[in-house]
Amino acid sequence: MRGALSSIRSDSTVRALVLRSSVPRVFCAGADLKERALMTPSEVEQFLYDMKLMFRELEALPQPTIAALDGAALGGGLELSLCCDLRVAGQSALLGLPET
Repeated sequence: MRGALSSIRSDSTVRALVLRSSVPRVFCAGADLKERALMTPSEVEQFLYDMKLMFRELEALPQPTIAALDGAALGGGLELSLCCDLRVAGQSALLGLPET
């Protein structure tokens, strides 16, 4: 994702970015907690650091960014949508931070 954001940043033909899911009823369900449970503490730290960098890169894009929420946006998925300039939610959108 960071590579794609870098390409978009430097592409003057890109006028806007719309983030959407190709999975029905799910925008982004957040981190795979089962996968994260198998990580060492240093791997978790690196994973979270990389995610934070990606969020910052998305926030800093010069092009307008839009999150198209047509399903669950949970945890990191909701955080991802909050990095966009605009969020458009369909009737089936479900937003939440289950970790809190």
